[in-house]
Amino acid sequence: MRNLEGIIKKIDDHINEKDKVREKALRSSRDIIIHCRKAIQLLHTSHVKEADQLIQQASTKLISLNNDTESFPDIFHAGYVENAAQEFVEARCFYNIMTNQELPDPDELQTTYSAYLLGLCDVVGELRRGALDFILEGDTDKAYEYLGYMDMLYDAIMQFDYPSSLIPVKKKQDVARSLIEKTRGELAVASCERRIDDRTNEFRGLLDRVNHQSSSKKQGKTGKIDDLDVDKVW
Repeated sequence: MRNLEGIIKKIDDHINEKDKVREKALRSSRDIIIHCRKAIQLLHTSHVKEADQLIQQASTKLISLNNDTESFPDIFHAGYVENAAQEFVEARCFYNIMTNQELPDPDELQTTYSAYLLGLCDVVGELRRGALDFILEGDTDKAYEYLGYMDMLYDAIMQFDYPSSLIPVKKKQDVARSLIEKTRGELAVASCERRIDDRTNEFRGLLDRVNHQSSSKKQGKTGKIDDLDVDKVW
């Protein structure tokens, strides 16, 4: 047993190194998530350049995180590393959609395919938020454009029908479907309200014209008062 001390030291050194990598990975994962969430917030407020800078920083950190955990597969496949990758995919894909670019390839982003798919699912929620902002601004055309993107992503992610033990995508599929249904309903209501407002304004303009002609007649001015054609308005 003269080699016992050497064996113990080897094991201790390995575990100590693994612990250092784990602590660094936790910090890096948190930083990536924070950067990506801030970037998404900036995208919603049209601060595209600032969002791009944060996404680039997150990309650098993610590459470093992958390299640091390469020798420790159990850390690499830990939940916090996967969550950071998903957040990055969500931010980067949403950025590309906002800037009219093609979606990035998972190999280009250096993420696992599962992290990419799950992150892509989350983009549906950000597109809904964008659509609601456009509804509030009265831009239903742009909101319908975002709804179209949501439908495209949903059709894509619904092609995956695997057990949750292999990839936990089922819950995100259900959430995406629910968000799309809600958004479509809210857009339908907004479109109806917009048409009613347009017809009301047109009807108000017609009444104003009739009142003006009536006032002119009372003042002795000649002029024929047009009949109020309600069917023309509605």
